[in-house]
Parts: sequence; structure tokens; C-alpha cells
Amino acid sequence: MTTAAAAAMLALLVFLGRWQVDRGHEKEERQALLDARMAQAPVRLTGSVPSAEPLLFRHVVAAGEWLADRQVFVDNQIHEGRAGFGVVTPLRLSDRDEVVLVNRGWIARDASYPRAPAVPAPPGPVTISGIATIPPARFVELSQDAIAGNVWQNLTIERFRVQTGLNALPVVVVDDHPAPGLKSMHERPDAGVAKHREYALTWFALAATVLALWIALNTRRRP
Repeated sequence: MTTAAAAAMLALLVFLGRWQVDRGHEKEERQALLDARMAQAPVRLTGSVPSAEPLLFRHVVAAGEWLADRQVFVDNQIHEGRAGFGVVTPLRLSDRDEVVLVNRGWIARDASYPRAPAVPAPPGPVTISGIATIPPARFVELSQDAIAGNVWQNLTIERFRVQTGLNALPVVVVDDHPAPGLKSMHERPDAGVAKHREYALTWFALAATVLALWIALNTRRRP
């Protein structure tokens, strides 16, 4: 390994490591913001909001009525090692046209799979409380049939809007009080700090390996 090549490789690897460290610091600030939001007073959802960002990981409260016929079951959700569904039901906000999607909890697959089990949504006015989240931005579709009736492989707000024609707020509320027969789906903020720390360690370790190889190759005794 030539000195020039080793120096170039070291510079690149150290640059990448430092970049990941800087990204980690940015994510630490983001994590602190999200953690602080969890301690803030609840926000009442009363209508349209411009974006999900101000609400993300805030406690929220909403009043309205369930639209049981628009309920969807998000498949391949794992809870305590078992596969099942996340039960997501739109709540039409009181005296408004908007709806907010509510993850009412998790239920295991049963003998009727791939059909979803019966999960009723009680009629009449209800008030719910929970944590405002957004669905994962990255996912894998296991087949071209991403939607089979009320069973969906993945949920996005835009997909729900297109499929139902409903004006859904840009967040999904994870219900603090799952419906009877459902398990709680806890959500905690994770800005991804650990990922950047792992990447930084990887780049720095590779830099150390390159340096060690250069030293070994350039200091070994020649016959």
C-alpha cells in the first residue's frame, strides 16, 4: 500500500466518521426536542393542521365519532414475537369534515387469516387521547397486492386519503387506551442517534485498520 493511497483512504474514512459524529449531534438535539414534547400538556385536535411536525410525539386529545366502515388492518405487525395487525380507525372530528387516524391497538392473526378478525368500533361520540406519530416512511411491500379489502400491507396518510377520499390529518394517534381485545402499541421518540454512532465507529475502525496495515507494510524487515 503506497503512502499516497493510504493517506487518501485515511482522509476519506476520517471525514466520513466525523460527518456521522456531527449528524449524531444533530440527532441528539432532535431527540431532546422529542423527549421534551412528551412532557408537554396535551394538544386538542379540532381541525386541519399544516404539517405533522409541530404535533409529532405530542400528547393529543380528539373528540368525534368512529368511521367503522373505513377501518383498516395493517398486516405483519409484531407484538411480543407474534404476528398480527395494527387496527387503525378514522375518527371524524366533532363538527368537522376532517378525520384523524387512530391506532387503536394490536390484535393477533386468527384462523381466518389473511382476512382480518372482527374488531368493532362503538357508535356514538367518543374522546380519545394518545401520542401523535407518523407512519414509517420506508417499508417493503411483500406483493403487488398492497391492499386487500381492509387489510393493508403498509399505511401512509396519503394512501389512506386516496383510497377513502377522506381528509385525514397528517398524523396517526396511538391510543393510550386500547379497545377491548387489543394490545397497546407503545410509541417512543427515536431520532436515530444510535445509528449514527454505530456508523461513526465503523468508519473510524476502518481508518485504524488502514493505518495499521500501512505501518505493517512499511516497517516490516526486508530480506
